[in-house]
Amino acid sequence: MDKIQIRPKINSINSENMSSGEMFQNITLRPVIKLQHEILFKRVSKALEKTDYSNLSFEHKTLHIKNILFKNINLRNEIIGLISGCFTNEEYDFFIENYTEINKRIINIIIERIISNLK
Repeated sequence: MDKIQIRPKINSINSENMSSGEMFQNITLRPVIKLQHEILFKRVSKALEKTDYSNLSFEHKTLHIKNILFKNINLRNEIIGLISGCFTNEEYDFFIENYTEINKRIINIIIERIISNLK
């Protein structure tokens, strides 16, 4: 079975007027992140265990999650590895050519997913 076949299907992707980065985000990143959601959530939760959230407002929780994912380089690299390991050869080539942009997109999507699970 190939890597693309095991990814969940995501509907409502309109590819008109999209940049190549947006297209990669919607066609590759979102399905891969959805596929890897459980393990990503466990990994980020493990990194957040050291923080007592009981007294934090939703805004402070959100800010803390963003700080951890943007500033903890080891965690960031691990998450990016969990995602990029699911790419095809062609997708990985695109990822390498657009490394900085794609990394930002990955982390921003992960932040959105983690925060949405806090609600």
